[in-house]
This record gives sequence, structure tokens and C-alpha cells, in this order.
Amino acid sequence: MPQVSDSPQVSSLGKSESSLSECSGLFYKEDALEKDLSDMSKEINLMLSTYGKILSERAAVDASYIDEIDGLFKEANIIENFLVQKREFLKQRFTVITNTLHK
Repeated sequence: MPQVSDSPQVSSLGKSESSLSECSGLFYKEDALEKDLSDMSKEINLMLSTYGKILSERAAVDASYIDEIDGLFKEANIIENFLVQKREFLKQRFTVITNTLHK
């Protein structure tokens, strides 16, 4: 009979040890999962930061293109005004020449 009473104790100790190893395994898995999530979070933040930097650089390039186009339009306007003035001046000169020839 004493052996029967010892057997349940031994088997319950064995169960306790296996439960303890299962718990420690779960804690290890949770720690590994938290580390993986933390690493993924850092990687996502880095990617978002890089993406934001690229968008910012792209916006700066676009703004410089707009400035360049504005400059070209201003220059084209100046040239157009100059040509209009030149045409008016030539009209006046031809009118003077025509009037002189008709006299």
C-alpha cells in the first residue's frame, strides 16, 4: 500500500514539472513574440520615415519645377511684350516712311 500512495505523489510531481516547463515555454514564446513585434514596429517606423523623407524630397523637386516654369512664363511674357513694342515701333516707322513717300 505505501507504494500506491507514493505513485500519485511522483506522478503529480512529474505533472507539476511538465506544467512548469510548459509555462516557461509560453513565457519564452511571449517574449519572442514581443521582441518580434517590437522589431517589426521599428522596421515599419523606419520605412514610414524613409517614405516621408522621399515624399518631402519629391515635393521639394516639384516646387523647384514650378518655380522654374514660373520663371520661364515670366521670361516669355517679357519677350512677348518686347516684340509687341517692337512691332508697334516698326508700324510707326513704316507709317512715317509711307507718308514721306506720298508727299
